[in-house]
Amino acid sequence: MTEAYQIPIIARGRVIEPSEDAVEFKGRGGATFRAPDPHKHIHDLVLGNPTLLADLQATPIRDIIGFLAEAGKRLRLEDNVYLQESFALALKAGGLAEPILRGVYDALPLMFDAADMEAQIDSTVGIEYLEGWVPQPTGRHCRIRAVGTRQLHITAGNVPVVAALTIIRGALTKSDILIKAPSNDPLTANAILRTLLEVDPAHPVVKHIAVAYWKGGDEFMDSQIVRTSRIDKITAWGGMSSVKHIQKFLSPGIDLTALNPKFSISVIGKEALESDEAMDEAATGLAVISGFYNQSACVNTRLVYVESGTDDKSIERLVELGRRVVAGFQALPAFLSTPSEAPNRDLESELEAVSFEDAFYHVEGDTVNGGVVISKFHDRVDFYDQLNNRVVNIVPVENLLDIVQWCDDTTQTVGVYPESLRERLLDPLALAGVQRLVSLSGGDPMRVYRGIQAMPPGMPHDGIEPLRRNVRWVIDHRPEEAEAELSIAAE
Repeated sequence: MTEAYQIPIIARGRVIEPSEDAVEFKGRGGATFRAPDPHKHIHDLVLGNPTLLADLQATPIRDIIGFLAEAGKRLRLEDNVYLQESFALALKAGGLAEPILRGVYDALPLMFDAADMEAQIDSTVGIEYLEGWVPQPTGRHCRIRAVGTRQLHITAGNVPVVAALTIIRGALTKSDILIKAPSNDPLTANAILRTLLEVDPAHPVVKHIAVAYWKGGDEFMDSQIVRTSRIDKITAWGGMSSVKHIQKFLSPGIDLTALNPKFSISVIGKEALESDEAMDEAATGLAVISGFYNQSACVNTRLVYVESGTDDKSIERLVELGRRVVAGFQALPAFLSTPSEAPNRDLESELEAVSFEDAFYHVEGDTVNGGVVISKFHDRVDFYDQLNNRVVNIVPVENLLDIVQWCDDTTQTVGVYPESLRERLLDPLALAGVQRLVSLSGGDPMRVYRGIQAMPPGMPHDGIEPLRRNVRWVIDHRPEEAEAELSIAAE
């Protein structure tokens, strides 16, 4: 039998270890872990009285940033026993291969960079709005302040950075947060919070974070927590089923931010088929955007639309592009992408079926090493939503603007090659619902990857600004004659 991992509840500075009331849970991938019975700890997990946020509200934002930055220095996998344990469990419970997961963990300290965190909060909410009441230029008798809220975060575990991102966003908005850990990453948020406790167990930030695991769909837990007396805002990262489930408990006064699963694509201009050099560059870009994190993230491309005809010569060029993409998967560094540990049986069956329809499709590769399905007509495969394990569908289109019909608010990221296409596509895709365009140019895998991942601090996420949305904006509207009094007080 596999020994169960022991996962405590962390509740506002208290570590509640599993004891006689412990419940055993099954993580994804066969991992087993024990945690305190969450049903018996509802009052430990929620804040209740919102005025208890006064201590965090009074804490200067730069003190919060300094505290997080100091904790970030301790989030090195080789030195942090909590992260080592969460890393071992994530390997068993999650879907990322060891080199990829190690690369993700190695990036955690960078997320706690003080300058980046300051830029992130200042470019979104504005530090002055978190520190006090800010007079407005249209009338000094109106002042605005951003106030922290009580939040429930139902996090995703496909990439562990979500745990760090949630903790950072909660602290920067001076909010009280309860994190429901996911079954495929049940320990990363826990490990980060225990590291914060080691830095300063009395800091107001740790007094306003709770982390626990309970099974998705647990109606008792959700009915007890999702109440206006206990929660102001919810951020749900889960799939559609979990979002629909939590919606059953919503009532006026609770704001839901649903970071639903997204579907990303790439768009390749005809220039990519006109020379071997251009084809190599485009294939490298496609291998990176489709293959990093082994196609487990929303940003990963699954459909590739290529400006091309469907005559025999054009299809031959598409097949050659597909072969180079599959070769590109093999050339990616192991901390970005690896062959899958096992084939995806359902997807393998679909690939085998369409491989016999050679009048309509051409198949290269497989679900272990990566592959492509080339459509020989202007439409995607029926099973496009099952594409995974570094498998993409290449679809020829006569006019690239035709892809707008397949885009909506679930289309997160669009990879573009060459850059000359960008201006032609930008506005139509934005109107259709696309949230981000990135470049596939450069020819070097790491250059392409950095270009995709390295966004300036404080950028929108899935078409919204989570930090601005997670605070409450309060107006102090005084009589106009009080304007002079405010001016004197400010001086």
